[in-house]
Amino acid sequence: MTFVLPERVYDELTANTSDVETPPIDTAISEGWARVADPLEYSHGLVSRTMDGVQRYIANTDDRPADEIERADPALAGVAAQAFVKGTADHAYIYTTDTLAGEGAENVFASEGYGDSVTYVNGFRFVEDLLE
Repeated sequence: MTFVLPERVYDELTANTSDVETPPIDTAISEGWARVADPLEYSHGLVSRTMDGVQRYIANTDDRPADEIERADPALAGVAAQAFVKGTADHAYIYTTDTLAGEGAENVFASEGYGDSVTYVNGFRFVEDLLE
């Protein structure tokens, strides 16, 4: 299994790491269990609809303007959408600590006909399970 990160998420994970010789995400990449996704192709309808839909879901559920929603979380769903479009995946597990982003991804993919192809995994629970 390889974790595929949108570039935006990678940027967040490596921000302010001047005091760390090798950020943990770079170690994961060098060990082969994580990689940064190719740039998202917004020209693919599924990619843009998915990202917009997740952003709207978060905004509507959290009662705040969509332009205030962080772009990294919808990008997680965008990576999955791009993999579906390119035929490099037939199922995606979206790991995030943002519950609304995970729920939004599942809802948007269900509306696009990919409901059985996407599973949201709560990142906090995942880490807890690893530590047990």
